[in-house]
Amino acid sequence: MRLLLALPLTFAFGALDLWAAILIGLVLGLSPVLSGVAAAAGGLLGAALVTIAGELLQHWLYSLRWFSKRRARVERLWNRYGLIGVAFQSPVFAGTLISTLVALGLGAPPRKLLFWMSMSLVFWGGVLTGAAVLGFSIFESYRVSEKLPI
Repeated sequence: MRLLLALPLTFAFGALDLWAAILIGLVLGLSPVLSGVAAAAGGLLGAALVTIAGELLQHWLYSLRWFSKRRARVERLWNRYGLIGVAFQSPVFAGTLISTLVALGLGAPPRKLLFWMSMSLVFWGGVLTGAAVLGFSIFESYRVSEKLPI
């Protein structure tokens, strides 16, 4: 029963924020592999949905005032590193959904963008899952050695 709640939550949060989704999956009791895969799959679904609905969302998002700072950051990355640079920084710094939308607005071909976003999500999903597991194991060993009542 717990899996039926943890898996969809991790998947849904993966569409919003990869690293938070991995942590949520681990805290809810998913195995590290399942947590990473569910979070990355959620991120990929989010990127795919934004790619499909990108043109409609672009006009709305560009009209928001708070978006200009993030858009400027992604435009600098786009000018410096191109499509691959935007795709590989997005899950960690700006979020997959916003970066996908901005990259589409900057003229990225949708199929290439989705391919590089998926490669980025797989890479960062593995790295962030490994980092989270390492962090939890270090905390657990510290808690056991210090006999903290947590």
